[in-house]
Amino acid sequence: MKRKISMVVALLVVGVFLSYGQKDDKKVSVKFSGFVKVDYMFDSRQTVNAREGHFLLFPASEKIINGKDINDQANFNILAVQTRLRAKFSGPDFFGMETSGMVEGAFFGHTNSDINGFRLRHAFIKLSNDAVNIFLGQYWHPMFVTAVYPGTYSFSTGVPFQPFARNPQLRVETKGKVKFIGVMFSERDFASRGPIGTTSKYVRDAGIPQVHAQLQFGDKRKFLGGFGVNMKTLRPVLGKKNMTNMAYIGYFRTKLGKVTWKGEATYGENMSDLLSIGAIGEMANGDFTASKTTSFWTEFSGDISESTEWGLFAGYTENGGFKDAVTGSMYGLGATIANSYRLSPRVGWKSGNMKIGVEGEYTSALYGSLGADYKTIETAGVDNVANVRVSVSAIYNF
Repeated sequence: MKRKISMVVALLVVGVFLSYGQKDDKKVSVKFSGFVKVDYMFDSRQTVNAREGHFLLFPASEKIINGKDINDQANFNILAVQTRLRAKFSGPDFFGMETSGMVEGAFFGHTNSDINGFRLRHAFIKLSNDAVNIFLGQYWHPMFVTAVYPGTYSFSTGVPFQPFARNPQLRVETKGKVKFIGVMFSERDFASRGPIGTTSKYVRDAGIPQVHAQLQFGDKRKFLGGFGVNMKTLRPVLGKKNMTNMAYIGYFRTKLGKVTWKGEATYGENMSDLLSIGAIGEMANGDFTASKTTSFWTEFSGDISESTEWGLFAGYTENGGFKDAVTGSMYGLGATIANSYRLSPRVGWKSGNMKIGVEGEYTSALYGSLGADYKTIETAGVDNVANVRVSVSAIYNF
């Protein structure tokens, strides 16, 4: 008898859902867009980068052979790999929630050997009502704040001072002047570094997703600010303990007359998956410890006229060393860089769907080594290395 009642209830529920769906006569619509972007780049020095120098991180360290620094060598390249295709869609409601989403890819490839290859950037479904937005799929890491990020022409977008990653996730955002953002996510293209290379396996093997909580307040027109906290758990080696890394972010955006001022500060452990300097290191007992990174950036931008724009970006990042003594190998990005900074002015001309921008970047890095305490980064007797990049970008939106 109980079984029959359960079946009747289930059929009634299915019937209600089906009848609800039949009332929605919205059709699926798809809108295509994107841009073609060509970059002409000159570097005064060899650099640490991705995709044949397109994605600049910082200048390469000195490499002395026969008394000469062979990395003190200029480089020039032309690439159109940032060209992008995007499809936005919307359709029938899902149980009273509006549905939409986006699929976006670029010709950036997954690795240097795959350059020009088409790769997935974003792929998400968005459910929305008057109170909340829910994102399901691959989207920006929550520490890349889409309302406050550098407007550089360079695709590096302020890296390594600005956290940069896209992750598969479940994101919930409330609406209103004070907005809560909660995210549960994993890793894919932007993954942690460890003993077997750069892979999402360390996070997957921890058995715990990354989580993030953020409060955002205000609006883009006057003042917008926010702060958040991020927790990442990973297991670098099977059979060893999980390690948990924390990160924190604070940011703002405001108008000073006709000038837009943005700023952001981050502090975190093992930040290499966000293309920030950072690492993990092996301790004497076989477990791992993380390095600590502090970063700041600020930017001023505005319009000189209807057809001319300008911007000035400045960033600084510092390696705070490891939490515990490292007696084994280190795995990360710029693990022994003590600090790095960048100053980057730009000017652009726009008309119709096209823009041409000229940008300069002066990036300095101070390389060191693990100190006598096996925690701090020592730089005694070491000089900074610097790179000057001059780039011209042509962008056509469609």
